[in-house]
Amino acid sequence: MAEEVLEFLGQTAENCPPFGGLMVDGTVGGGGHARRLLERLGPQGQLAGFDRDPSALDKARAALGDDPRVRLIHGSYSEALDHLPPESACGVLLDLGLSTDQLDPERGFSYSHDAPLDMRFDPTLDLSAFDIVNHYPVARLREIVFQYGEEPLAPRIARGIVNARMAGPLKTTGELAQVVRAAVPERFAIKALARVFQALRLEVNEEIGHLEQGLEACWSLLKTGGVFCAISYHSIEDRRLKRFFAGKAKGCICPPRLPVCVCGKKPSAKQLTSSPLRPTPKEIRLNPSSRSAKLRAVRKIGRD
Repeated sequence: MAEEVLEFLGQTAENCPPFGGLMVDGTVGGGGHARRLLERLGPQGQLAGFDRDPSALDKARAALGDDPRVRLIHGSYSEALDHLPPESACGVLLDLGLSTDQLDPERGFSYSHDAPLDMRFDPTLDLSAFDIVNHYPVARLREIVFQYGEEPLAPRIARGIVNARMAGPLKTTGELAQVVRAAVPERFAIKALARVFQALRLEVNEEIGHLEQGLEACWSLLKTGGVFCAISYHSIEDRRLKRFFAGKAKGCICPPRLPVCVCGKKPSAKQLTSSPLRPTPKEIRLNPSSRSAKLRAVRKIGRD
């Protein structure tokens, strides 16, 4: 949804001239969105790109070249304030989830290829999918699969994993996929596999924690008049984006029973999307992985 993102990021106001200041790509990946942003940035503009995956940053460097306006940072967007000053950015973009480059069969993100159970964005992380599958107790496995995968058959799958690992550790994605298939009716197997692998990936990389911290960090980066765009790919992320942006746009946090506002809290954002935008049929044909994407955008109109 590059065109839609560029359209929103061009709607900055006040002390944020369109594409004239600092733009932050919190999930730079291979540099696809960043490259399009650079084409629009003026000579005084700057682009800061964050990513936890060193291989993604290598691809971004190759895609963006030696442009002096670019600064690439190995780290999470949730740590953005450790690298950039508050109220310094005119635009922020988060394109959440897994990139197609990370579907390298050897990294263990996909149930379609047999590979070591890994799923780490950053290979320096201690926790891997192997550790979760082979060492988490059944209750915690059930909670992860239900909470992060929204899988109704989570209890059966968790019990199946624990029973299977009693014969020896589950080492590969293929072994895990076989256990999941055996735990659910055949007609539900593909959806269950997708949900289990999503849940493990979210747990390994603490993605929801980074999202919740990162939304506040990125909001603090924005100048008044700056625009915040975020693309999500499943309801777990989208619910948090919706709640965060709506809270900034609502202002008042008084209980509904009070006849007048006593908290004095004013809206600090204007929603630019009343409901999330979805990719066009043409984009889905060209890029099938975009079919579940939802884009939300707000403009910052004041401090909290």
